[in-house]
Amino acid sequence: AQPGAAPAGATPAPAAPRPPPYEPTPAAKRDALAGAREASSDPNKALGLFLSASNLDPKFAAAHYNAGVMYERMGRYGEAEAEYKAATKANSAYFAAVENLGNLYVRQGKYADAERVLLESIKRYPADLGLRNRLTSVWLAAGKADAAEKEAKKILKVDERNVGALLNLATVFFGRGQHELATTVLTRAREIDPSEARTYIKLGFVLLAQDKKSEAVEAFRKATELRDDLPEALNNLGALYVETHDYEAAIDVLNKALRLYPDFANAYVNLGNAQKGNKDYPGAEASYKKAQQLDPNAHEVLFNLGVLHLDNLLPNVDRVKRFDIAKDYLAAYLEKADPKGEDRKRVEGYITEAERSKTREERRIESEQKRAQREAEKAAKEAAKKAEEAAGPGAAPKADGQATDTEAAPGAPK
Repeated sequence: AQPGAAPAGATPAPAAPRPPPYEPTPAAKRDALAGAREASSDPNKALGLFLSASNLDPKFAAAHYNAGVMYERMGRYGEAEAEYKAATKANSAYFAAVENLGNLYVRQGKYADAERVLLESIKRYPADLGLRNRLTSVWLAAGKADAAEKEAKKILKVDERNVGALLNLATVFFGRGQHELATTVLTRAREIDPSEARTYIKLGFVLLAQDKKSEAVEAFRKATELRDDLPEALNNLGALYVETHDYEAAIDVLNKALRLYPDFANAYVNLGNAQKGNKDYPGAEASYKKAQQLDPNAHEVLFNLGVLHLDNLLPNVDRVKRFDIAKDYLAAYLEKADPKGEDRKRVEGYITEAERSKTREERRIESEQKRAQREAEKAAKEAAKKAEEAAGPGAAPKADGQATDTEAAPGAPK
């Protein structure tokens, strides 16, 4: 049996009827509408209004859902989870909350929790293809490509124009390196629904894999034009801007991605690269360290930090110590990432360069100190000479053996 499918021979439970449309209390509806108006400009105010709406009417699923969205954008995942659960409790057919809860679990690597939540909802509403598509996406994220492929094809047998299933099937093909098949499926999805932003995101990945970077930029840009709330699309567009040296544009879209998804470690890596390209070295260091904090397994950050210190003297860092810092980061990268072949040789070459640069810098400092000492001695002599000249002839020092006015010269009569 496929994951989540009824055992062979079993009779599926009848689908639960969907609750009738819910009409919230006027006060709750007023606050929710006000929150929606504030969501983009003042997230904290919007959150307060959504929470007020849900307190005024606890059965108002949309208010709980929107509060969850605001919490998630703030990186407050525990509170987001609670609000999504409250939304599904208020209305079990509020599928946006079910899907967001599943997405939240996937972002945290909790694939079993995401699968459980979706299977519970599918059990109640087995005919909803959107839930089944979301479950397929969870299986893809968890590495269950075979199960995902079979489920996507089952959905397409029910609805051959189902864009969500086509996108999941394209993801399966892409993961196997079958780029032409993936492109064919994505082209079909785009023909069915040209306004689906996710199609352009997945197409962008396929184009990148084929080294068609300019076309990939256009695909990711199109996705962000269709929807400005997709952090993955913004992140990939930002990474491509970095590659084309458009650092200001990269910083702009990456900051947008991080406002939507504050714990997006890879977006911080790309932001650090953009800041480095823009010569904001302290900013780059801070972004890399934030990425490392969010994802300790993002070993490329160690490499980036090592190269950053090797190439640049950051504020408040000793001129010689910077090379030790670079060596430490690069050595840690070798230990944890364990690159092979030419990649390893390249990093070892950077470590050797750091050692040589440290020696050169120490010699340079020693030379500067000696030069400064010579210049100081020269300046002191010149100052003494000027002082002597300024004193004039009357203050000239006496010759040796010259008598003073009050003592007789040797041999003179007393």
